[in-house]
Amino acid sequence: MMIVVEHGSMCKLITIAGQKGGNGRSVTAVNLAASLALLEKRTLLVDCDPRACSTVFAGLDTSTLACDLSSVLFGKVAPSDAVLTTRLRFMDILPASFNLFHAASRLSLNAGNERILRIFLRELRTEYEYMIIDSPASYGFLTVAAMAASDWLVVPFQCTPGNIRGFSSLLRMVRHVRSHFQEGLKIAGLLFNQCSSREEIDRFLAGSDLNGVEDIVYKSFVPRDDAIRIAAEDGKPVALHDVESPGARAYLDVAKEVISSFN
Repeated sequence: MMIVVEHGSMCKLITIAGQKGGNGRSVTAVNLAASLALLEKRTLLVDCDPRACSTVFAGLDTSTLACDLSSVLFGKVAPSDAVLTTRLRFMDILPASFNLFHAASRLSLNAGNERILRIFLRELRTEYEYMIIDSPASYGFLTVAAMAASDWLVVPFQCTPGNIRGFSSLLRMVRHVRSHFQEGLKIAGLLFNQCSSREEIDRFLAGSDLNGVEDIVYKSFVPRDDAIRIAAEDGKPVALHDVESPGARAYLDVAKEVISSFN
C-alpha cells in the first residue's frame, strides 16, 4: 500500500558522502534511516554503491533480489517497483547489487547522465519525508550521481588526519557538482563517529586547519560501540539489535538533530 506524505511536507534528499574509506558511510546510512523511521518519519534508504553494504546491513540478500537500483537506471522497472519494505514500518529500501557497477559503466559513457538518479527519485518524493542515499567513496559516476540527486550531504568524520584530506577532496567534488548538476547542494553537517567524547572532537578541531567547520558539526556524535558492528554483521540496524546500546541512542540523537535542523 502506498503511503503518501502529507501535503506541504517536503522530502529531504540526503547523501551520506565522504572521500575516505572506512568512515562508516553505509553504517551511518542504515542507522540514520532506521532512526528516522523509529521516529515515525517515512524514510527511503537508497543504496547507490555496487558493494551493496547498506543493502546487506539492512538485512537483504543481494543474490535473491529480483530487481534493484541498476534495474531502475537501465529503465527495466519503475522506481516504485524496485522499492522493498524492511523490518521497520516507516523504512523502505531501494537496494543495490554488483549489477550497479555495470549500469554505472554504461551510463558514464554519456555526459549528463549523472542527473538520472535525481530524475528517478523525483517519482518517489511524494511518498517519503526523507531519502538517505549511500554513495561510494570514489570520484566516479555513482558518487557524482548521488550528490547530484541530493539537496544535502551528511559527512561521517573521524578524528584522524586522513579525514581532513578527504574532506578537502569532498569540497572540490561539491563545487564540481554545484557547477554542473545541482547548484543547491549543501553540506548539512559533519557527523563524528568512533569517538570517545565531545572533548576529543573539540581537541581535534582545534588542532586542525578545518577553519569554520565548527558551525556544521553535529552536536551529537556516535561513540565506539561493538553493538554497531555486531548489528551490521547480523544485517540489522543497531536499534533492532540493542535499542539501549550507546550506538543506538547516539543514532537516535543524530536523527532528532537532523529533523530539528529542517524545522
